[in-house]
Amino acid sequence: MFKIDGHTHTQYCPHGSGDHVEKMIERALELGIEEYHITEHTPIPERFMKLLEPNAKLRNYLAMPESEVDRYLKEMLALKQKYKNKIKIKVGFEVDYIPTEIIWTKDFLNEYGKHCDTGIISIHYIEGLSDWRCVDYTDDEVTNHLIPKYGSLEAYQRAYYDLVYESILADLGVYKPTRIGHLTLVDKFQKKIGMPKKAAIEESITKLLGLAKRKNYSLDYNHAGLYKPLCGEIYPPQWIVEIAKLLEIPLIYGSDAHGIEDVGRH
Repeated sequence: MFKIDGHTHTQYCPHGSGDHVEKMIERALELGIEEYHITEHTPIPERFMKLLEPNAKLRNYLAMPESEVDRYLKEMLALKQKYKNKIKIKVGFEVDYIPTEIIWTKDFLNEYGKHCDTGIISIHYIEGLSDWRCVDYTDDEVTNHLIPKYGSLEAYQRAYYDLVYESILADLGVYKPTRIGHLTLVDKFQKKIGMPKKAAIEESITKLLGLAKRKNYSLDYNHAGLYKPLCGEIYPPQWIVEIAKLLEIPLIYGSDAHGIEDVGRH
């Protein structure tokens, strides 16, 4: 069996454990992992920061500042070279798709993408009642600021999947990632806020998977959701995996590790 961990983070992530990526690579070697992808979050554009909720703690929690990108890439590429005879390392970014920041994101990828050989495109942010909010920050955010914006839990879920669909279509240049990150991240708090019936969102899921197939995208088979106390399932869950398999859409395992103990988990 070929072992890969296709989605991991580093000490550059402000909401991570702080564990150094080299120790995480050593853990991957212990587990017999043969290919290891380093996919740190892209910085948040300064202009978009002003649209996020006015919470300084949150803003400092999301991603490394743009001033650290060169250092991040230099360090990760050096580790790729250092370990080349032990494990195949790929370096890139988990890119946030932000509809208001398409030009910024395309410029960022045009500048740094030539140094990368992996990547993920994800949705973490969606417009709320008066500002933009994180879909995966707290259940209170979802209950008080996101669901009311869209009128119901089902409408909120569909709005999220509409953004995923839009992210596949978006022109972000030749270095745009073609792997969809944690497709069902919107379900992170499902045990607290509930979950719409499968039939209510199946049309949206099937539609975007059809587009993913036509565009030759893959899915991040992300196990982090298993360990979130209010989620308890993989992103995406098995019923979506079955549709993806029928469509022959590749699924790439990702631990979404933010620390040593998460590498290759489950």
